Amino acid sequence: MSNLSLKYKDTLDLYDDHSNCIAKEVPLQALSPLYNPYMREVLNLFKRTAFIDLAKLEQYVKSGRAGWETVVGQDEIQMPWYGRDLPMVERSEEIAERIKEKIAKFDDGEEELVKPVAGGKLIIVKIPRRMMEVSASRDPPLTWTMVALCQAISETFNLNPETDPDGCNMVRGAIFGRYPQSPELPPGGPVFGLLRQSNIVDGLGSGFRGIMVNHIVALVNKRTMDGVALATILEQGAQWEMGNVLGWFERYNLLASAYQGFNANNLVLDLVLENREGTIGDVARSTVKRAVEDGVIKVKKTFPSGYKVYSTSDYPLWNAYGCAGVLAAVIVNVGASRAAQSVSTVTGYFGDHLIFETGGLPDPDTGRIEGTGIGYAFYTHSIYGGAGPGAYTLDHVVVRSTSGFLTPCVVAGMCLDSGTQLFSPEMTSSALFKIRDHMPLLNEPLKKVAEAAEKVKGELTKA
Repeated sequence: MSNLSLKYKDTLDLYDDHSNCIAKEVPLQALSPLYNPYMREVLNLFKRTAFIDLAKLEQYVKSGRAGWETVVGQDEIQMPWYGRDLPMVERSEEIAERIKEKIAKFDDGEEELVKPVAGGKLIIVKIPRRMMEVSASRDPPLTWTMVALCQAISETFNLNPETDPDGCNMVRGAIFGRYPQSPELPPGGPVFGLLRQSNIVDGLGSGFRGIMVNHIVALVNKRTMDGVALATILEQGAQWEMGNVLGWFERYNLLASAYQGFNANNLVLDLVLENREGTIGDVARSTVKRAVEDGVIKVKKTFPSGYKVYSTSDYPLWNAYGCAGVLAAVIVNVGASRAAQSVSTVTGYFGDHLIFETGGLPDPDTGRIEGTGIGYAFYTHSIYGGAGPGAYTLDHVVVRSTSGFLTPCVVAGMCLDSGTQLFSPEMTSSALFKIRDHMPLLNEPLKKVAEAAEKVKGELTKA
């Protein structure tokens, strides 16, 4: 933090999901993952953590299932003659200790790296920071965990290639699947990370987008504004890694992520409260009204009919208001219906409302949210036959084409959904509801972003 410099004069107040001010006059750069220590810790946690579903692995090995290629086809290959009845959950403490012996010796001992939870059905594994520092990728959470797990099970149950080669192969197959013959590890397999494996994430710098919407919903226990904050941290981490925030676009991304993702100046919740009995069109009108009141836009021309055309001298700030507006519109719409299927409709057409209200000012994220939302509507309603909004990963080809401001809206919608989705968080992400209780760093992310911003505020202001 020795090379701090305050590039922008913007300061913001941050509010929690009860509209309480939790940080005042925070410099804009304090909400960058390069400066905000909490955001950095979250990103670090996501890229160095893996999980073992020991109960699932025990079932696979017992029934001889391995090598499937799809999440829904986990019984497509069954070899019961190779099955082994290994009571892994019963001996989870021993297995965890053997994994720890192999991994923890490379750590400085400041944190617990291997922890069995949920009565031994799950094991949380964190890779030593030292290994991540020398790694060219974020793959060690998967590679280290899988290799250590194979060895730990073999040692615990006295399996070895000489005495039981088929048993060893069965354990290996249940963990690794067809990898490396198939580039992807078994979908829905017993070892998984918070992020998808790097070789199947498409696009340079997209690693932090390799997580399903429903996983984020589960990690925040369906708290809407916390889900938006966590999604924003991941999306903006990816935007920085891609280089999309450098130079011309830094203030653009920081402002939009502050107003949409961290409820700067309580704009999102003010719009929700004002339109709690309204429509998405009402939210658009309120967004324009608030922007006029705050001096972000002004009337450029009034036609004889009374129709006004607006202009702005600060487009990044107007964009931030628009991104906050589309999130508020999603919350109002899905909050009324308690059904997340409308998220794509709101994101696809809210921009048109703003354009009509302002006489042509650019819509949120210069049309990217609208364009992506329209395609998203097609894929969630038509060609996939309703592959619900929450089933998409942030890097999916359908939703990845914005500057990181669409998927926080999707997360908000899935937090508010009352169970209408076939692909619900409870179905796709049940393990993460249990795991979140053992990851205190992810509790109240909105509040913790604000607290961290307060901590660096003094250094930034001084600089």
